[in-house]
Amino acid sequence: MDRQELISLCHYYDGEDEDKCPFTDTPKARLWMAEMMVCTHFADSIGKDNPIDDLHDMVFAYVSKWDPYTFRDTLDEYIKVANPKQSIIATYYN
Repeated sequence: MDRQELISLCHYYDGEDEDKCPFTDTPKARLWMAEMMVCTHFADSIGKDNPIDDLHDMVFAYVSKWDPYTFRDTLDEYIKVANPKQSIIATYYN
């Protein structure tokens, strides 16, 4: 998927440079970083059929890998704004 198309699906990242995160709030900053990483490094891994599901799955994976002890607090914030599929949520909350 094209990077600009993918950015349009993001809830926190809006195409800023890596050192220009607009959030000081920790969960939002972590989610911004996760979306930025997906858009910058993994855009070609996003499928055309369900790009929003792929984005959500990659954000969940990124956050849970880099924040293994408190990732649910961060993902709770993402769930509120992103409304990911229940199957994605169940993977990380069971």
